[in-house]
Amino acid sequence: MNTQKLIFLLIGVALGFAAGFWLANGINRGEQEKLRAELTRLRAEAAKNAQEQGARGGQAGGDGAIPTLTEAQLRAAVERADANPSDAKLQQMSGQALYVYAREKGNAAIIPDVVRILRRAHDIEPKNLTTTTMLGDALYLLAQTTGETSHLPEARKFYGQVLAQKPDEVYVRTSLGLTYFYDKPSDPRAAIREYRKALKIDPRHEATLQGMVAALAAAGEVTEAEESLRLLEEVNASNPEIANLRAQLAQRKNAGGERE
Repeated sequence: MNTQKLIFLLIGVALGFAAGFWLANGINRGEQEKLRAELTRLRAEAAKNAQEQGARGGQAGGDGAIPTLTEAQLRAAVERADANPSDAKLQQMSGQALYVYAREKGNAAIIPDVVRILRRAHDIEPKNLTTTTMLGDALYLLAQTTGETSHLPEARKFYGQVLAQKPDEVYVRTSLGLTYFYDKPSDPRAAIREYRKALKIDPRHEATLQGMVAALAAAGEVTEAEESLRLLEEVNASNPEIANLRAQLAQRKNAGGERE
């Protein structure tokens, strides 16, 4: 499979998985239309290439699943982006697709490459909010996978750029809160401030409620944390973090309950 086909397969399949996420967060109507058109084209190309690869015994995923790529294939995708640093579209699409792949496949090794590619895309087109958001996400993921929290302030910078233009972006506001909560030292009260802003826009936003419970528990605000946990359970009783959050609250209570 040559590099050109790899790019189409990787980007087409990754966009098929991620497009709903981007569109649901309403980054920009014009950008949505571009993504829809690009997605239609890339899906067709990806399906063709996946069929060809499958006929040769490859590892293409079916029904929009993200295929498992070899190290050589991933490196080819990265090298193509690196070889064309002024190609804005290639930087955007490669960086976004590789980010989705890294996140969904748990491939931490390519995250520094993802950050580098998305940073180039942002430098070329700094007003592209999709790229800016994903660059913040990639830096946050890099901090998580490496334990190097020095990446979190930079992630905050890019989230801040998005929020300066679209202050009602609940997902970005919540992500900004997470950068405070998982920093060292942790700043749960700064996280709470961002979560409150997000919940004013969408009081039942699941990810924000989940973050709010953890931050309130860490800040010793047990009563409000319990109220947020009850609301989280109403929104999604199957949320996999509920048991852990309940345990955190119980531990806080046993340690002395509410802070003064």
